[in-house]
Amino acid sequence: MSEQPLVELQAHHATQRGWLSEGGGYLLASAAALLADLGVFALLAHLGWGWYAAATGGFMLGSVVAYVISVRWVFAARSFRSRSAELATFVLIGCFGLLVVQGVMWLCIEWFGVPGSIARVVAVGFSFTINFVLRKLILFRSRVRGRSIGEGEAA
Repeated sequence: MSEQPLVELQAHHATQRGWLSEGGGYLLASAAALLADLGVFALLAHLGWGWYAAATGGFMLGSVVAYVISVRWVFAARSFRSRSAELATFVLIGCFGLLVVQGVMWLCIEWFGVPGSIARVVAVGFSFTINFVLRKLILFRSRVRGRSIGEGEAA
């Protein structure tokens, strides 16, 4: 049995859901991830880890929560056949998001004198937007002509 009808069905389902629907689902996934993130952030900061280390620890746990929810319930289309490649790319995008978080926190704290906890919340907004757009465009889009990323033409 050919895989082509399944690929076409996935592409149709992904088109039906669209950016707004998946964006809403990603917002809910991110809210759950944010709760985990900020919980760990608060705990680690309370334990004396410092703002930046606590933000890193929280961000790491939040990324795992976001990935699990995203692949199970949010995005209809997947660009990668390999789950390990998908997870690695998800983590790389998350690392870029972490750089954004650290940069925004640094600007808020060092340049504008904003308290660390408020700076963290501001940074989350930037990180959420960048991560959603990159993950949607790279990881969770319909496959082109039934091919996954990394698959070439058959010889």
